[in-house]
Amino acid sequence: MAGLYVHVPFCAQACSYCDFHFTTRLNDRSRMVDAIISEIKASMPGWSGHTFRTLYFGGGTPSILGAEAIGRIAEAAFQNADWALEEWTVEANPEDLNTAGLKALKDIGVGRLSVGIQSFDPDVLAWMRRIHSAETAESAVRRAAELGFDHISLDLMYGLPVGPETRWEDDLQRALALPADHLSCYILTAEPRTLYGNQLDKGQLTAPPDEQVVREYNTLCKSTAKAGFEHYEVSNFARPGGRSRHNSAYWDGTPYLGVGPGAHSFSDSKRWWNARSNAAFLRASEQGSEGIKKQQASEVLSNTDRFNEALITGLRRTEGVHPAELLKDTGLDLLAQDGLQTLIGRGDCEWHNGRLRIPEPRWPMGDAITLELMH
Repeated sequence: MAGLYVHVPFCAQACSYCDFHFTTRLNDRSRMVDAIISEIKASMPGWSGHTFRTLYFGGGTPSILGAEAIGRIAEAAFQNADWALEEWTVEANPEDLNTAGLKALKDIGVGRLSVGIQSFDPDVLAWMRRIHSAETAESAVRRAAELGFDHISLDLMYGLPVGPETRWEDDLQRALALPADHLSCYILTAEPRTLYGNQLDKGQLTAPPDEQVVREYNTLCKSTAKAGFEHYEVSNFARPGGRSRHNSAYWDGTPYLGVGPGAHSFSDSKRWWNARSNAAFLRASEQGSEGIKKQQASEVLSNTDRFNEALITGLRRTEGVHPAELLKDTGLDLLAQDGLQTLIGRGDCEWHNGRLRIPEPRWPMGDAITLELMH
């Protein structure tokens, strides 16, 4: 079992908070599609014996390529590997999801959309430098459902330094009224080399207090539970049958191949990644498989690395981690960690069906809790 991630490094406009690899210069889109196809063809011989089950187009803004280009990339993947496709997701911005665009995506076989809404508040959208309006977002989601997309995920952000006090409750109310079976809700973080990071550094904005973030997180948990969503990962909520299979595979250690500039891959304790440079990636692809390999960096994970990463990903999920499985996979015993009983005693961790997990109310502090258990 494996997953394929395709990184599309193009956006129509840079958002104020984003530090993912992308460019707003769109003239190389055709060359990039050809280069990604070349990488797929060069990479797949090394994945013989794996059956791919999930396909995910992320970015950037994959929908900016259009269905024809997305279909070409997917066809190259389908023709060069073994597949038992269970889920095909494309990330999209609302402004790209008109009727013709949605029908084209449906026709090539896309079954799941991840729609980048972030907020419905016009002032917040303007600060984020998002192109769409709230009305455009709502219309796009309803249109997608009407055209037969059974799985639709919405991206939202909370913990913002802008917007009215009721902004998050209003956003949740509008999102939960839409025909979507999945929500991905992220706390806004300030990254270097972003507009938001610069605004904080210059004192033009103040980061929201922890109390606001916790309050909005609690509102999120209560609202989604009332609407019938399962909180299955710290930032992800799904109606029955709506979990993201591709992202879930990341969290349980399933091998995955990432193609495109900046994309990461993982298999058999090895991780490798492409350069975060469109120019370098395009040059490398023109040199064939050897050129692609030369621009990649890699690392082999030690047992300690694997133990720590299993904690980082596993304790983000409602299932948590199983000590016996960790011991078998890494040779390291979670039960022997000095801080374990202290964490359980103060309610930061709990046992559930033989697995250790962080209770939902503590998930906002999950990184700090996990750090206390790591080798």
